[in-house]
Amino acid sequence: MTGWGRLRRDLRARRNLDVYATILVAVSTSVFAAFDVVPTGKITSAVLAVLAVLAFSTLATRSAVEDFARSHTGGGVRFLSDFPADLPARRAGSSDIYLIGVSLSRTLETSYRELERTLSSGGHVRILLASPEADDAAVTTQNRPTRPSHQEIRDEIRQTLRLLGRLGAETGGRLEMRTTRTALKFGMNFVDVQKSSALLCVQLYSFDQSGESRPIFALTLADGEWFETYREQAERLWDASDAVATS
Repeated sequence: MTGWGRLRRDLRARRNLDVYATILVAVSTSVFAAFDVVPTGKITSAVLAVLAVLAFSTLATRSAVEDFARSHTGGGVRFLSDFPADLPARRAGSSDIYLIGVSLSRTLETSYRELERTLSSGGHVRILLASPEADDAAVTTQNRPTRPSHQEIRDEIRQTLRLLGRLGAETGGRLEMRTTRTALKFGMNFVDVQKSSALLCVQLYSFDQSGESRPIFALTLADGEWFETYREQAERLWDASDAVATS
């Protein structure tokens, strides 16, 4: 396509108007300056106007590039080899918590007091575990180097349920427990569930791998589609699970 053809096409579609306006002003200013048609002061003003248009166009282009990058890389999502350092503090300071895991024995051990304070102050805590009656495929050792048996995992789940039942009875708080026979593909810490500051920390369960199951990644509302994907997964699991009495 010739230059004139492209010009006509762009003008009809109202595309690149800022670029053509800049070219027009630049060419006109050059001609006026060459023939000394207008005062130097006005030419300087026109040049500054052209520079302003170019700067604005650069900003618009940069914003478009950043938007494209976010839409193709999942926003600010970054894979981690361990949980975010501020997760315990975020969990302790949240009044709306939703935890998902096979037994959550380690989480309960490290966060029992925080959960107790949350419930005692009127906060809401939801816990979803694997059912101790689930098939072996749903009650796995995940990535634990000690490789406990399926029965040992079931015993851990029952112990967690007992501790949570006691926690709910002692605090009189808004504690909800559910179990699922579905084989969990991930664990989750979801804090500040209904707030704009919501943090959704996902741990994908790995197989026969040393160290912590990974990858781990944290999502916020800014991550758009990916946040909503895992939020919806968590809520669907909850809706499809079995309620457990807290007393």
